[in-house]
Amino acid sequence: MRKSAIALLAGLGLLISNAANAHLVAFGWKDQGNGTVVFYGQHWHGNQTSAYSDNGGVRIGVWDPNVSAAAQATNTWQLFQWTGFINDMGGTTAANDALVTNGVLDGWAPDVGNFGNSASDNDWFYTIPFVIGNGTWGLFTGTSCCVDTMSTPGEFTLTGISSIPDGTGPGTAPPSTASAPGSIALLGLGLAGLLARRKFTK
Repeated sequence: MRKSAIALLAGLGLLISNAANAHLVAFGWKDQGNGTVVFYGQHWHGNQTSAYSDNGGVRIGVWDPNVSAAAQATNTWQLFQWTGFINDMGGTTAANDALVTNGVLDGWAPDVGNFGNSASDNDWFYTIPFVIGNGTWGLFTGTSCCVDTMSTPGEFTLTGISSIPDGTGPGTAPPSTASAPGSIALLGLGLAGLLARRKFTK
């Protein structure tokens, strides 16, 4: 298991059956070290030229263990919009694990039933930095087709976040603590280049 172990808790009615209608296949996150976290959404819709979204971003909230996935009150969960994108980074389980090992992400979790473990599923959207701590959270984009579609809400466990107390959030961050998304994109592209160079020099 990775140092920054992640887990997806599947149960209590979490059943994702419509993979064809779920282009978002995994989530990733990175602690900015200043009390904020950037969230990533991995998808298989192909390279992007903007943070195009059918569902307006990702909703994050407290998972209610007493109701099914479909009955979660996702309309009350806080919405964080996708503000940027990184193409050609990660993709497979091994490649995403390498993003954690190399410090680009602190953790990632597949969307069960949608993650295809495919090298071509290597494009990501990312959010503004916001406040969220380690813990189990409900995550959902929405069912509107196509690029960031999920079939149903999922219960995900976040780990590896150290600058925010466990269980904090989710919430917006003061502007002074928000890192420039461009620096995140450059970090991701730099690692993607490093991994590519490694691959070709083996």
